[in-house]
Amino acid sequence: MTRSIRRLAPETASRIAAGEVIERPLSALKEILENALDAGARSIAVQVERSLDHAFQVADDGTGIAAGDLELALERHATSKIATLEDLDRLGSLGFRGEALPSIAAVSRLRITSRRREADGASFVLVEGGRAVERGASARAPGTTVEVADLFFNTPARRKFLHSPAGELRAALRLLECYALAYPEVGFRMTVDGRERLSWPALPVSGLAPEDHGGAPGLHDYRERASALWGARHAAQLLDALGERDGMRIEALLGLPEHARATREGQVFIVNRRWIQSPPLSQALRRAYGNLLPGGRFPASTLWLTVPPARLDVNVHPTKREVRFADESAVFTLVAGACAKSLAHIHPPLTVVRGGAATEPRWADRVQERAGEQPYLRLGSLRPEPPGLASPGGGPAGPGVSSPGAGILAGDRSEPEAAGAGPREPELWQLHRTYILAPVRGGLVIVDQHAAHERILYEDARARLEGARGSAQQLLFPAVIDLSRSQFDLVLELGQWLNQLGWDLAPLGPPSVVIHGVPSDLTRENPGRFLQDLLDEVSESTARESDTDVAEIVARSYACHAAIKAGDPLSQPEMRALIDRLFATSRPHGDPHGRVTYVRLDLDELNKRFGRT
Repeated sequence: MTRSIRRLAPETASRIAAGEVIERPLSALKEILENALDAGARSIAVQVERSLDHAFQVADDGTGIAAGDLELALERHATSKIATLEDLDRLGSLGFRGEALPSIAAVSRLRITSRRREADGASFVLVEGGRAVERGASARAPGTTVEVADLFFNTPARRKFLHSPAGELRAALRLLECYALAYPEVGFRMTVDGRERLSWPALPVSGLAPEDHGGAPGLHDYRERASALWGARHAAQLLDALGERDGMRIEALLGLPEHARATREGQVFIVNRRWIQSPPLSQALRRAYGNLLPGGRFPASTLWLTVPPARLDVNVHPTKREVRFADESAVFTLVAGACAKSLAHIHPPLTVVRGGAATEPRWADRVQERAGEQPYLRLGSLRPEPPGLASPGGGPAGPGVSSPGAGILAGDRSEPEAAGAGPREPELWQLHRTYILAPVRGGLVIVDQHAAHERILYEDARARLEGARGSAQQLLFPAVIDLSRSQFDLVLELGQWLNQLGWDLAPLGPPSVVIHGVPSDLTRENPGRFLQDLLDEVSESTARESDTDVAEIVARSYACHAAIKAGDPLSQPEMRALIDRLFATSRPHGDPHGRVTYVRLDLDELNKRFGRT
C-alpha cells in the first residue's frame, strides 16, 4: 500500500531531533555545562539526585539570561553565539546551534532560573515535554540554574537503552574532569544525594601575553589543575611538551611509559578548549612514544591544542565531540614532533647488566616486547635430560628466575620421576611461547595458553564472588596508586567484589588508593597497573546491569588481565597443570569471551596430509 507524504507534528519532530543531540543523560549534562562555560561562569556547581536520568541541576555565576529571552532560549535554533554562517569560521564558543535546551526540554521536565547582573531579580520558566507550563519571578544571585528531572519520561523506549546509573555518574565525573583541565580558571563542584564527590576551586590563571596566546591559561596553570585532580605526586611526574607551527600551538602533559594503560581512557584531547575525541590525535600521540611502549598499551597524556577557528570544523556531529582539521597532516606532525621531543629526554633507571656489558641498554630496548624464541623440539630418545638442560617447555635458565605461569600450579613443582617409577607422562611442548602441544590418543591437542588460563581464572573468580572470599597475599610494602576521579569512584563502587576476589584496598583520599594485598593467584608484577587495567575494562561496559551482571563483568575482566600472556614461558609441570585444570572446568572448550581454548588434530588427518594410507 502506498502511503502519502505528510508533515510530522511539531511535537513528534522535536522528540526525534532531541534523540540526535541528547543520546543519554550525560549528553544533557554536557550541553548545560558548556552553556555555563560559554556564559563566562567562574563557578559551576552540579547536584545530582539519585541518578542523572532522575534529576540533576547545574548552577553557575555567568552572565545570565534576560527575562524576556527565557522562552526564546527554548526555541530550536535560537542562540546568542552566532548570527550568520560566516560566524562559524571564527567560532569562539562551545555551543552554536541553539539545539541543546529545546532538545532537553522536549524529553524532560526542565526549569530554568536566571538573572542578569543588571537585573533587579531573577525569572524562571518551567517546561514539560517541550511545553511551557509555568513562568514567573524568582530569587537568585546573578547567573543561571538549569534543573532537569525525569529525563526521557515521555520516550519510554529510550529508557530501555540507558546506561547504568553508576556508569553515567562515572562518565559525569570524567566529563567534569576534562572540562576542569580545559578551564582551570573555573571552579567545579559536584554533589550526589547531598554528598560531595568533587570540589576543585578556581585557579588564578597566569596566562601568557595577550599578543602571544590571547591570555589563555598556560602549562603552569594546567599542571596546577592536574595536581588538584590527580594529586601532586602524579602531576610532578608528567612531562611538559610545547610546540608551534603554522599558527597552531600545542601544550601537553605527558605520562611516563609506566603510566600507560590498557585502553585510551587516560588520553584527554582539548582543542580550542573543547574536549573532543580524535583518532588522528591519538595516533600522533602513540607515534611520539614509539617503542617506549609495548603493543596493547596506550599513553596517558593530556593535550591542549589551539587551532585558528577558520581551520577547524566543529559542525561535524550533533554531539560536537568530533572535529575535522583543515590540514590533518600538519596537526599530526605538530603533535607527534612536539611530544617525541619531550619524550626523547627520558633517562632510563639504573639496571643490572649481566655478562659485563659495556653499555647501558636503552629504555626502548628494555620495554620493547621481544619475539619468543623457537622452542627446542627434541626428536631423540625420551631419556631424562642431564641436570642443567632446559626442558622443551622450560623457561629461562638461571637460579631465582620465576616463571609467569608459577601461579598455575596449586602446590610446589613436582620432583622428577625416579628411575623405574612407572611409565613417563607424554611430553608437552610450548610453540612460540603461545601454544601448548599435547599428544593424545589418536592425535594432537593444541591449547592457547592465555585463553585456557583465562577460562580457569574466570571460573575461580565466579566461585569467589558467589561464595567464600578468596585468599589474599599481603604485600611486603603497600603500594600507593594515583587514579583518575572516575576510577577512584569505581573502586568504591566495586569494593565488595574486589574484596571477594582477594584484593585488600584502602582509599587514601581521592584519588589515591593503597594496595595492601592482592589475590593469591595473581602472579603479575606491578599490582597498581593491573588494578588500573581491571578498572578500565570494567568501566568500558556501561550497559544497565544487575548486581549479578556486575560480578560477571568483574570476573571476566579479572581473568583476562590476570591470565598468563602469549610470550610467557612455561615449564613442563606448569603446562601439565594448566591442561589438567582446563579440562576440570565446566566449559573447557572456550574462554569467557567465546574464543576457542584448544583445537584437536586427528592422526588420520595428519596421515592424509603426508600421503599415508
